Amino acid sequence: MNYSITSKGQVTIPKELRDKIGLRTGGKARIVLLDSRTIAIRTPLSIESIRKNIGKPSNKQPLSAKERQEIASRGL
Repeated sequence: MNYSITSKGQVTIPKELRDKIGLRTGGKARIVLLDSRTIAIRTPLSIESIRKNIGKPSNKQPLSAKERQEIASRGL
């Protein structure tokens, strides 16, 4: 489906798609250019989701603020 782009470069993302990827009003998203015609919109993973995928740190220490920032900067 094609969507219109406003004079500010904005596109409305349909609710169905926002719901599928977890975009919420006021939430954060990362837009990544995949190639000259394709972009991806990624929502950050929660710490809980990351730990579910990679497991808890072996020393049972929570992630530091720097580690959380680094993970967020990667769009994970």
